[in-house]
Amino acid sequence: MSTEFKPRHAVRALLVEQQAQRVLLIHTWVPDTDTLIWLAPGGGLHPNEEPLCGLFREVFEETGFTAHEAYGPVWHRQQKFHLHGHAYDQYEDYYYVPVKHFAADNRHNPALDEKSIFRGFYWWSAAELEAATDEIFVPLQFAKHFRKLIDEGPPDKSYDVGR
Repeated sequence: MSTEFKPRHAVRALLVEQQAQRVLLIHTWVPDTDTLIWLAPGGGLHPNEEPLCGLFREVFEETGFTAHEAYGPVWHRQQKFHLHGHAYDQYEDYYYVPVKHFAADNRHNPALDEKSIFRGFYWWSAAELEAATDEIFVPLQFAKHFRKLIDEGPPDKSYDVGR
C-alpha cells in the first residue's frame, strides 16, 4: 500500500430531484477499509480538465444522466484516504444540479475498479438522511448540510463541509 499521498482534485454532483427534494447517492464498498459508504456521484478530474466538464463526464459515467447545468461549487472539503492501495489527498468541490427524477445506472462507467465496488443507488430525502444513523455518508455530516441546502437554497459561496 502506498504511503505517499497523491494530491487529487475531484468534483461531485448533488443531483437534487426538485419535486421530491431528494438527492441521489451511490452506495459503494471501500475495499481498503472494508466499509460501505454513501457518496455523491463524481470523481477525480483528468489533467487540464475544466471542473464543469469533469463534473458532467463523471455524472454521466456514474449515473447515465446527461447534466447541462450546475450551480456552485456550493460545498468543498479535503480528505486523505486510501483506495485500491493508493493514498490520496483529495480536494473536492460539490455542485448543486437540479434534476427531474431518472433511473440511474452505471453501465457507462469505464472504470472497472469502480464497477467492482458499486453497490447501488438511492434517492434520499433530508428526513431519511437524518434518520439513517447506521449508515456512513461522505461527508460525515451530509444530512445536516443537505438539510441546509434544501431549506436555504444554494449558498452564494462554497463552504467547508468537513470530513
